[in-house]
Amino acid sequence: FTYPADVMITSHWAVSMKRKLDEGKFGKQLTFLMVSFDYFSTLLNWLAHAKLHAEPLMENLLVVCLDEKSHIMLSNKGIISTVVKIEDVIKEDVNVKFTRMVAVRLTLLSLLNYWGYDVLQMDTDALFMNNIQPILNQFKDSDIVASVVKYHSHCFPKVAYDAWGFCLCVGVLLMKSNPNTEKMWQIMGRSHRSWSDQIMFNTVLTTLKFTWTPLNDNNIISTQHLKGVSTNSNITVIALSEDIVCRDSCDTAKLSSYYVCHTHSYHNGTSKHTTLSQQNLWIITDKWAEMQSTVQPTAEWLKEITV
Repeated sequence: FTYPADVMITSHWAVSMKRKLDEGKFGKQLTFLMVSFDYFSTLLNWLAHAKLHAEPLMENLLVVCLDEKSHIMLSNKGIISTVVKIEDVIKEDVNVKFTRMVAVRLTLLSLLNYWGYDVLQMDTDALFMNNIQPILNQFKDSDIVASVVKYHSHCFPKVAYDAWGFCLCVGVLLMKSNPNTEKMWQIMGRSHRSWSDQIMFNTVLTTLKFTWTPLNDNNIISTQHLKGVSTNSNITVIALSEDIVCRDSCDTAKLSSYYVCHTHSYHNGTSKHTTLSQQNLWIITDKWAEMQSTVQPTAEWLKEITV
């Protein structure tokens, strides 16, 4: 991962992505997901949840596809996507595929910030139960809004847990475009490499020495967020309450009370299907591929494959 440089901004994939954004007339904030075809059904499940529970956030949705097949299938259904191949971004011989994907996602997120977009980055298994935008709108003065992980076994890097008692999760992450986050990207571009964007993200923030205080939010539901202020920079971070975005503690008996459910699962499409099905979060038919040619684009298509 390196912070945007001329060689990256002028690369063919970046030019193509910028053109897609300009043509789509995106607003200041966009929702960003990255997917390969191995996870395509997981993306469809995410889209179905978003359509049902958070449709306004689909109006500025950009899906970056790591392969042509995913891009073609989404484009045929009217969903804005662009192709960015891993080998076009990461030239070095990195053996672990997941590590290379992490570097690509960090690169794309930083580039979108560089272009002036506030970016709501979502994992494809972080599923909307309600429209989270009214929550995010309350934190206009913050630079970063993120979900949290509190269980020690799931919390990495350890340095963040030792310092704060939790770590920030990049699977539901709002990164705003401003001078403060630009400083963070510059630091991250100079920092050590890791197999995880969560590790890199939290490691950089721990070096900025945050002080966390409770932030009561009585306007929407009775819950408590945390506000972190860096003691050696101007960066302000909001750590969302687990009542808003559940990561470690999703209660299947009250799924509709959350804004986003982001359960733990292994990094392969089959595992995510199994885990989400067990928690009643898989809502598309397993016959979605057979229905590709018979259903209509976007809204009707998603409606047809939802069970």
